[in-house]
Amino acid sequence: MSAHQPTRWAFVTGAGGDIGGAIADLLAARGWGVVCADIDLARAEARAEAVRAAGGRAAALHVDVTDEASVNAAAEAALALGDVRALVNNAGRAFAPSMRTTDYASWRRDMSVNLDGAFLCIHAFQDHLLAGGGSIVNMGSVNGIGMYGNPAYSAAKAGLMHLTRCLAVEFGGAGLRVNAVAPGTVRTRAWVERLAVNPQVFDELNAYYPLGKVAVPADVAAAVAFLVSDDASHITGVVLAVDGGISAGIPQLAAAVTQDR
Repeated sequence: MSAHQPTRWAFVTGAGGDIGGAIADLLAARGWGVVCADIDLARAEARAEAVRAAGGRAAALHVDVTDEASVNAAAEAALALGDVRALVNNAGRAFAPSMRTTDYASWRRDMSVNLDGAFLCIHAFQDHLLAGGGSIVNMGSVNGIGMYGNPAYSAAKAGLMHLTRCLAVEFGGAGLRVNAVAPGTVRTRAWVERLAVNPQVFDELNAYYPLGKVAVPADVAAAVAFLVSDDASHITGVVLAVDGGISAGIPQLAAAVTQDR
């Protein structure tokens, strides 16, 4: 983006977290104005301040993606700040770890945060984006592709990734691209409790990934930044796995099948 072009803005949900923060940082470094939106306004403001300290343009807004009125208010405020041409539906969280521990309340929490929240944000911005083109990136997961635990979360992510394909077809004629990224394990603060229980958890996980390592937030941010960029202008309806190859296969399983060790 050249200096004389008007700033395009990106609205990033969950920007107070590790992945959302990395997305905000990278988009700002590439010339986007970034609306850091989060249910925790203090964390959103801290991220926006970090972006500004690095020379970028950023603003912080409170948003609860599970609440339609909150989403609509945040969208209105964001559009008053500037021309939002990218929507990054990053906010998400997994609740019940297994079907045995999933009651209807936890099922609804997973659906509300991970699928309904993206719908509400898309609904709030779609008229503006359809009028001038742009990009939507949804945060999927390898959990929406295969079984890696958290069945309710996985079902929500599978739904979000198929919604991505549906909207890519519906919105394409207006120049609005819709894609998703599907991370595998990402080393974030969400792992703090599990690290306390098992300090070797990442060593164990690394062994399952063909690349021999789990992702860091910057890996996911790089994929998002590419998908919203002009370099991806002919890419829509794609679910881009950022998973170190785990959705392609697991090394130990291949070795066990072939007995080639």
